[in-house]
Amino acid sequence: MKKTKTLTLLFLLTIACSTQESTQEEQEIEQIENNEQIEIDTSISWTKGIGKSPEEFISNWNKLINSISNDDETILFFSINPENVNWVSDARQTLVYQFGKSTSKENIFVLNLNVDNNSVRSLEFFAPTSNDEITSQQTKLFFLMIISISDDELNKDERESILVELGLYEDVGEPDEYGGNTLKNQIEYEIEPIIVNNLLVGINFYSRIPFG
Repeated sequence: MKKTKTLTLLFLLTIACSTQESTQEEQEIEQIENNEQIEIDTSISWTKGIGKSPEEFISNWNKLINSISNDDETILFFSINPENVNWVSDARQTLVYQFGKSTSKENIFVLNLNVDNNSVRSLEFFAPTSNDEITSQQTKLFFLMIISISDDELNKDERESILVELGLYEDVGEPDEYGGNTLKNQIEYEIEPIIVNNLLVGINFYSRIPFG
């Protein structure tokens, strides 16, 4: 039973959509979480955010979200409100933003932007594990958007292949066997499990410009 709980997120990320009636927001998320169905609107101009200033990153992130959905609630949930982005310290090296804080205590996603010389050099994203299917769908979409904002030259198949290389869908026996890292177009990606008492309680997803 304990093993089943630790692998709940992996299962939810791969199961088909529920047959229960969904709200409009749920239907939007179900559609765009499947990478084969993500179609980016090329009429909305955006570029990658990694390697740019924090202001440019936030602007491009929001343009990216607008380019994949026209549902107001979905756009609101996944967008970054510049007024709610906070520096961790006076050194101004890490910006933090929480998605979903106002909607559910159990459904909080956290994005850290690590900044050097006014340039975003790496991203750290925390996603909680959950028995809720919508939360798991949101998690995968966040992962895909982080890959997109890190490298705007990737197509949908290449974005999905990165998640495969990171072991997102692997069936593992123990939670500490989950995750991995890969390098694509000079951007390094990593999935790291967060384990408490041998239970997978969350996932850290990293995207960074390697040093050296």
